[in-house]
Amino acid sequence: MDQNQIRDIVMDAMRTTNLARPAESQLEISSTGPIFGAASPLDSLGLVALLLDVEEAFQSRGYDLALSDASAMSRTRSPFRDVPALVSYIDGLMSART
Repeated sequence: MDQNQIRDIVMDAMRTTNLARPAESQLEISSTGPIFGAASPLDSLGLVALLLDVEEAFQSRGYDLALSDASAMSRTRSPFRDVPALVSYIDGLMSART
């Protein structure tokens, strides 16, 4: 799976997240959009819900990923800060499994 496919899955999960959010607190759906932090409307519970949606999307395609583990949480720069960071993090996880 390449980074474009990973990005599409992440952005689809973000669209799904927006379905349950009021218009004023929707995620920006773009290939560079923020996910978590000062530029994002998500709180920690919203982030966990989004990550679960992303994990489920990968599981439905045969990939078992755990995104919110101790390794991710202990990084100096969060892999959840924006779409490119999350795509890169997922790509690294998938590469490590092959």
